Amino acid sequence: MDDFTFGAIIGTVIAGALVGGIPAITGAIKGKIGLAIGGFFACLVSSLLLGLVLAVPCCAVFMYLIFKGSKAG
Repeated sequence: MDDFTFGAIIGTVIAGALVGGIPAITGAIKGKIGLAIGGFFACLVSSLLLGLVLAVPCCAVFMYLIFKGSKAG
């Protein structure tokens, strides 16, 4: 494996972990640990598949699911 391929894989893993950290932290704060862990790993895997093109919408879906059951006020 050459240096460019290795760097690209490491870069997508880091990007997926950063994007996946958003639903992970939010889900942990809201008490929805299952969605938090699922969102993190789904963003990580989707980032490996298509980069941020798929990881950001995946993050948005999990954020919607986390906030769906919450009632304001």
